[in-house]
Amino acid sequence: MVYLSDTQRIQILILRGFGDKKRTYEEVTRIFNELNPQHVINRSTVCKTIKRYTDTGNVKNCPKSGRPKTATDDDTKLNVLLQVEENAQVSSNQLALDNNIAQTSVIRIMKSEKMKPYKIHYNQELAEDDPDRRLQFCELVEGKKNVDVNFEKKIVFSDEATFCLNGEVNRHNCRIWSSRNPRWMRERHTQWPQKINVWAGIINNHIIGPFFIEGNLNGDKYLNLLRNNIVPAIAAIFPHPNNPMLPSDDIWYQQDGASPHYTLAVRNYLDTVFPQRWIGRRGAIEWPPRSPDLTPLDFFLWGYLKNKVYKNKPLNLQTLQARILQEINLMPQTYLSDSIEHFCKRLGYCQIVNGSHFEHLL
Repeated sequence: MVYLSDTQRIQILILRGFGDKKRTYEEVTRIFNELNPQHVINRSTVCKTIKRYTDTGNVKNCPKSGRPKTATDDDTKLNVLLQVEENAQVSSNQLALDNNIAQTSVIRIMKSEKMKPYKIHYNQELAEDDPDRRLQFCELVEGKKNVDVNFEKKIVFSDEATFCLNGEVNRHNCRIWSSRNPRWMRERHTQWPQKINVWAGIINNHIIGPFFIEGNLNGDKYLNLLRNNIVPAIAAIFPHPNNPMLPSDDIWYQQDGASPHYTLAVRNYLDTVFPQRWIGRRGAIEWPPRSPDLTPLDFFLWGYLKNKVYKNKPLNLQTLQARILQEINLMPQTYLSDSIEHFCKRLGYCQIVNGSHFEHLL
């Protein structure tokens, strides 16, 4: 038995086309299966879906009369489990609707079979050479830690993020039913119109910034940000004994390989302020591309802030900016030091999987 979501049924109608542009049922079936390899249908499903829409003007199943039955009979339980077997991502609500039972009965069936809804982990898609680069980075940092056990506490991890008025992606409904954690991941291409661009840094239990960026970041803006805001802020906390305008000579600076970070002027400036002490594209230690899971700002700070900031929808950009500042000021310092400790654990997990995705193991 094939179970389709409303979105998938609409997709069938779109693939069918209209007027003299209609595809055959066989063509619709083939294209749908190419687009949905984990949810293969046959010609009969296409035919029934189109007929239902033609007859009722709707893609939904016809409502069933009577009170929803409870899942007490073996046939109902078997139908539910078969549906989960076909599509492990089906929601408990959809299972209840399709089998005409209460949602609580679905949950009871799942529990009786020791099945749980596991949350999907989103990961940035890795290129072919990325695992080797990630592994090399982890090994280099571990080597530094072998020489200086507090090395990770002397790194300024940095990143930029965009905060939109319309909030963040809701991942609540991304679940998969299984009797054990399937370690299932979904890769996606990441990188997202009223918005605020923010730079921030974390070093041990300190936050550097945040600094707000007018418009989109480019090389000139980033260089000015380094000179006028970032480096002075670092030096204020960790001043060089001979020149308090510069950071201490045991402080490292980390950045990813974004284009604004890679201009010659930026790299020359970092070579001057952090000679042989910056991590990034062409730095003393190469930052591995597509590795947000290795920087505390991506795996902790931005998610934490967005959950706080969007708890109540901000009405305008001024409110949004004020909330970002407020939540950073209210954040316990232990959260920051914990994120640095977690960075070290992630180095180990990344090496265990030879540089591949590892967050599903955490």
